Order: sequence, then C-alpha cells, then structure tokens
Amino acid sequence: MAIQDFLLSVPLWIVLLLTLVVLLYLYGTQPYRVWKELGVNGPTPYPFMGNVPEMFDDRIGNRVALSQWQKLYGRIFGIYFFRAPTLVITDPDVLKQVLIKDFNNFPDRYFIGEGNLQQRIIKKSVFFEEGAAWKRIRRIMSPTFTSGKLKLLTHYMNLTAQRLGENLKQCSEDGTMAEAKKMFGAFTLDVICGTAFGLDTNSQQNFEGPFIQHAKHMLTFKKTLQLVLSSAGVFPIIGSIFKWFGIGFFNNIDVKFFEKNISAIIHNRKTHPDAHQNMDFLQLLMEAEDDVSEEFIGDKKLTTEEIVAQAILFIIAGYETTSTTLQYLGYELAKNQDVQDKVMEEMLEVLGESTEPDYDKCQNLKYMEATINETLRMYPPVHILSRWTERAIDYKGVHIPAKTTILIPIGNIGRDPEFFSDPDCFRPDRFLNESKHQINPITFLPFGQGPRACIGIRLAMMELKIALVHILRNVRLVSATPDVLDIEDYTGILVPRIPIKLHVKTVM
Repeated sequence: MAIQDFLLSVPLWIVLLLTLVVLLYLYGTQPYRVWKELGVNGPTPYPFMGNVPEMFDDRIGNRVALSQWQKLYGRIFGIYFFRAPTLVITDPDVLKQVLIKDFNNFPDRYFIGEGNLQQRIIKKSVFFEEGAAWKRIRRIMSPTFTSGKLKLLTHYMNLTAQRLGENLKQCSEDGTMAEAKKMFGAFTLDVICGTAFGLDTNSQQNFEGPFIQHAKHMLTFKKTLQLVLSSAGVFPIIGSIFKWFGIGFFNNIDVKFFEKNISAIIHNRKTHPDAHQNMDFLQLLMEAEDDVSEEFIGDKKLTTEEIVAQAILFIIAGYETTSTTLQYLGYELAKNQDVQDKVMEEMLEVLGESTEPDYDKCQNLKYMEATINETLRMYPPVHILSRWTERAIDYKGVHIPAKTTILIPIGNIGRDPEFFSDPDCFRPDRFLNESKHQINPITFLPFGQGPRACIGIRLAMMELKIALVHILRNVRLVSATPDVLDIEDYTGILVPRIPIKLHVKTVM
C-alpha cells in the first residue's frame, strides 16, 4: 500500500515528464538493435547521436575513427549515423558488387534528412538526383564530356592557366609566399565560369569579385552549422522545417545568386541566339532543352530549371575539388623535388619549351598523370562515398537490409597498406607501367566507380595537367608550409587546418 500511496501522490506533471523521457530514450536508441541482431560487429552507439560524436571529434575525425574501427571489426562493420544504420565497407570484392555489378540495387547516394537539406534547384543536379530522373539527366549530359567537346575548351584553359603562372611568378618577384587556396581557387573558378558559361570573371586579378566570393561562401561549411543541419538525421521532420525556411547545406543567398545569374544568361541567349558564338557546357545543355512541362518531358530534353541545376553543380563539384587537389599537388611537388624534376623533364620532352598543351598532348603526359593520381590517392578531395540500398541483399555472410546506408571511406582505402605499399609515401611510379596493373581499380576511388562515377573525370584531369604545365613553366616550387599537414575532414572534404603556402622561384 505504501508504494501505491506514493505513486498516487506523485504530481501528474512529473509522471508525464518521466513518460516523455522514457519515450525519447526509446526513440533515440530503438534503431541500435539492427546490427547486433544481424550479427554485424561495430562500435557502441550513443543515444540519438549514434557514432557521430567520434567522427566529429577534432581529436579523432572521420578517417581516424573509421580506420580504428576497421582494425577492431574488419572490412565490413556497422555503425550508426545518428539513428541511421550504416554499413562501412572496405572489402574490394563487396565494393565491386555495390558500385558496379549490383549497381541497380545501390543506384542512389544517401543524404541526411532524405534529401530535404538540399535546395530544390540543387536537388535536380546529376549529383543529387535519384532514380529514373538521374538516369535521364546523366544520359543527356554524357555527350557533353566527350573528347571532341573537351578539345574545344583547351585554348581557354591555357589562357586562364597562363594567368595563374604569371601570378605565381609575381609572388617570386615580390618575395612573398603563394597562398595556394586563394590562387588555385581563383584559377579554378575562372576555368569553370569560362568553360561552363562563357564568362570571364577575372577572379585571378580580382580576388574580391562577386563570383569568387559567393563560390567560396557557398562551399564554406561551419562545423556547428553542419551539426545543426545534421540533426535532421535524428528528427527527420527537422529537415522539412529547414526546407520550409530555405535553409540547407549550401547557403541559400549564394545559391540564389548563381541561380539568378545563370538564368539571366540562358534568357539572354534565347533572346539573342546569334550573339553567342562560342561553344560551352551551358550552350550544349541548352541545345537539349525543351519547354514542355516536366511531367510530359521527353527523354532527350532538359528543362530550364534542370539546366540551371547542372550549371550550379559545375561550380559546386569543380571549384572545391580541383582547387583542393592543386593545393596538395603543389605541396607534394615542393616536398619531393625529384618528382618535380621528372614532371618537368616529361613536359620538355612532350611539349618543348612553349607548345600549348592541347587535349591530345595532355594524354601523353603519363608521368604527370601518375603524379596527379598519387595526389588523389593520398588526398581525395571528397574522401567518403555513400550509397543507399533499394532491396535487401547478402554479401559474405552479411545481411544488408533494404534502405540501409552504405559508407565507403575512399580516403582510408587509398592509404591502406594492404592495397598500397608504403601508403604514406608519395610515389607516383606506382601508377606507371607494370606497377599500375597491380593496383585493383576498385581501391582507387577519387572519382568513384561504376555508372555513378564522376561524369567530369576527363575534364578535371585535363584542367589539372594544363594548370601544372603553366605553373612549372613559370616557377619552381621550392618549399611549402606547414611542414606537416593537419587535415580536417568532418565535412567529407579534406581541408588543411593551416592554409598551405608555397615558396616559388622564377624559372629562368
């Protein structure tokens, strides 16, 4: 009776509060039975947050946390990204199944909040789109990246890269260190705006111009904002609320800036079709456009909104990844003078002292390509891939339920000693001749693999090669700071905490 009397004496608000706490706890821990019931090993999750705290911890980070867990639990293990059961895979055989052989069961990427954190216009790009809509857009866009189309862009790339080389030479003459991110970012944006939209943004001369400022701001991810937005992984309804207020991973003001300007270019070209003579990606996409409403659209046509979405994607996908790769490439060449010598010797042999590198000549720069690939192996700009299972499937005794997130840590795979000997050593030779054939292609994933691999691989490689030719024709990369790179990875992009600076010396 005493216990009953005590319970009856407890105020109703306390009972309701305790009930709410219990229900919240059950909600926050309910999904965490999945991997245990399936016999999949993995680290213990925290209520609501899953294993995110370790991955976002500055002292650990994504790559270190995933690497430590792999050592403990093997090449296939389960974690929880907030409340989402997530299977981490580094097993080459299973990776080949997921990315290539069974692609139809893993056609889409995973996005927090079921895609609600992407603005509508961004969601329509080939990177973020899903299902049949993705297949259609990818099929329409593929012809714009053929070798014939890319050959039309090399002259503009050379002009832009020449400015980059001259700016680096000016640093040498002024006795100042070259700020890698600033200079390579401006170069990359000029290339994107010129080849995609026919615009000369002149970012390399005007670092404060609106295009480069909006591009930098759109792709600057604050850790606190990432955590707040990622809370949609705990409470999916939050994603819908963010969407209602126009809040997403990409700053809405910046997205609107590019949407407005690109739409204006399209309108101007439609109004004055004879005024634009040069061929660029925007023009190629416009020629595939149709004004029929979306539900009746034909397979070979894109709406204006879809064209704008792909144009914005050129900035999102091309700006940060290419400029970041150039930073690490410059850093490693400065640290490895023997490699820099070999790159310059090959340039002289293939191009002579002044020949402009075109598409075909770029294909003959084999050692340079190996150097770029080695940079991408060690520092893939985007170091994690994700996929989403359509149907339940079994691999190597592991049952993967439908609607499960697949996480592929490509940065860790590229540094795995089982796949690459001396993985922390910068050795471009591993991508040449017989050594190259010893590499399992599924373990080198900076551009992904399979039908959803990066559509702009050849464009990116050509841009990097042309940039490097003009850099090394103007300056020698003498040294670089900091001495040891400390890299943050919580956004999925590898960013040096201390900006890279290059000491350059004019080539006589």
